[in-house]
Amino acid sequence: MRILLSAYACRPNAGSEPGVGWNWATHLAARGMQVHVLVAKRNQAPVEVGLREHPSPNLNFTFVPVPYGWAKKNEAVHYALWQLAALKAGRELSNQMRFDIVHHVTYASIHVPSQLWRLGIPLIFGPVGGGQTAPRSMLSYFGTKTPKERLRSSFTRALKVSPFHRHSLQQMSWILAANRDTLGLVQALGCNHASLMCDTAVPAEYFSPVPRNFEERRGALKLLWVGRMLTRKALPLALDALSAARTDATLTIAGDGLDPQTVNEMICDRNLQRRVFWKGTRLTYEELRNAYAKHDAMLFTSLRDSFGSQLLEALAMGLPVITLDLHGAHDFVPDGASLKVFVGSTEETVRNLAQAIETYSRLTPERKAGMSAEAWTFAKSLNWTRRAQMAENLYRELLSRAPRLEETSPSKMAAVST
Repeated sequence: MRILLSAYACRPNAGSEPGVGWNWATHLAARGMQVHVLVAKRNQAPVEVGLREHPSPNLNFTFVPVPYGWAKKNEAVHYALWQLAALKAGRELSNQMRFDIVHHVTYASIHVPSQLWRLGIPLIFGPVGGGQTAPRSMLSYFGTKTPKERLRSSFTRALKVSPFHRHSLQQMSWILAANRDTLGLVQALGCNHASLMCDTAVPAEYFSPVPRNFEERRGALKLLWVGRMLTRKALPLALDALSAARTDATLTIAGDGLDPQTVNEMICDRNLQRRVFWKGTRLTYEELRNAYAKHDAMLFTSLRDSFGSQLLEALAMGLPVITLDLHGAHDFVPDGASLKVFVGSTEETVRNLAQAIETYSRLTPERKAGMSAEAWTFAKSLNWTRRAQMAENLYRELLSRAPRLEETSPSKMAAVST
């Protein structure tokens, strides 16, 4: 089977979307499929290094440039223009060889649907998110970016009446939605050829050998916060919850993205200098994996996320999570592996998070070990090897079906959902 994979972001040894693109490409190729990847040209150097280190006869890349230097200043514009360039490159390739399936994997946003359906080849879009919006009650955490976030929310809600999105999505053979918010939006646009699939996975070698065992706690509860310090990730919310929690707890921050002075001011303003630890940079792959192993729970405070790769990384290491009950976390994180926090008003949400920290600190080692076992077992179902197998099953199902895709219920595609 020959696959044309659309992966704008694709780099080896990377997290987030670039890591997703690379893992899709390499794991599909490992199943014996011929995979040809369209990727943004700026990824060429790291991809070529990755291919030299891990050569694959089934894997080829076409590095697609955007012929406008000014577009590099705006990621959204650059991506939209890349989509048009990728369509041109896809046409040239499809004139040279026959592709069975086109699969778009990154970027994974419903806002900018792939146009590769125009090739006349069955197209799978996703898993894609973007249908989720930040709770209005929590917009104060966006600070000066609140107007921009309001605009994004309005634009997302307006997609339901967008002729462009309705037409583009209805041309696709199947849409994999990364959360129920996005699935609902896709269905509101008249697309029943859709199902849920978590938008990330974990390499089989990443997992801890066994779930965690917890000893009776002595000293402070050790919490971990992981991620880029984007506004929507709401690091200040985590600090507010830690400050409000009536228990002995510390927070380690693993991430960057803000000026160190700004982060230190956040910490000092809440008088948390002795309870918050941050080395000022991102952690390496091994450092982060060790951090998951050494902490008692991960605190996830993102106010708008398709899912959050750090959630799955923590679960794969057997680390229970305390998370807002939103979006992909609501849909996929097992209740038995987490404490999910209801999002109400700003004050209520801070209080609920603080109470969840307090509740977790009082759990017995046996209860925490049970949460760890459920976390680890769930994450095992989302390794990249299994994800590639599920995708191949979907490819074969679509290729074997009658042309009228809409006659097939999403329930019949349960085998590709998680």
